[in-house]
Amino acid sequence: MKKKMMMTLLTLGMMVFGSSMTAEATPARMPDGVLFDSDYYVESNPDLMPIYGRDTRLLYQHYVTCGKAEGRAPLSDEFVYPELPASVSPQGYTINELLMIYRGIIEANGYTWDPSLKGNWDETIGAHDIYEWYNYWDEYNGTGWGTGFLEPYNIERNAYSEVQALGYGNGTQHRNSRYYFEMLGWDNSMGMIEIVAWSA
Repeated sequence: MKKKMMMTLLTLGMMVFGSSMTAEATPARMPDGVLFDSDYYVESNPDLMPIYGRDTRLLYQHYVTCGKAEGRAPLSDEFVYPELPASVSPQGYTINELLMIYRGIIEANGYTWDPSLKGNWDETIGAHDIYEWYNYWDEYNGTGWGTGFLEPYNIERNAYSEVQALGYGNGTQHRNSRYYFEMLGWDNSMGMIEIVAWSA
């Protein structure tokens, strides 16, 4: 009897194994539009920890006022950081645009978009209520999958967390190379995009 193991989408909470980076060491967009990784910054500059701790606002202020001039890097070279496309609407990005940004970051970091990973999802697991999915694993012939939520106003951080998770793979030196996701819906109570994703 074939069972599929659900992978947990690391948009819900990253765990990085075998790395000196912390669980939250992923970039975030600052209010002035600059991409900055406060955990990377403080861990790369241990002289700052006793003064600023892990306060993102204070660390970014330090970077802007003197760290940049001193040649301190705001981001790890672990990632590729693609330019963000302009939003179509002056009101900001639509959900579809945010999903394309999420996908674009993942692909820019070396992962191939592969819809074949979902197998016969639509006819088996995906045809049923989310609380009943476990009853239909035996009929499913796609790759490992998981569900999670994306934060619309933190989509870049979500994407870089996912890139870290994909790079970890299954923990046995197998690095994922293919990835695919679909939107399941919008959670009004949490204000988040619910997705299902596959990787291999």
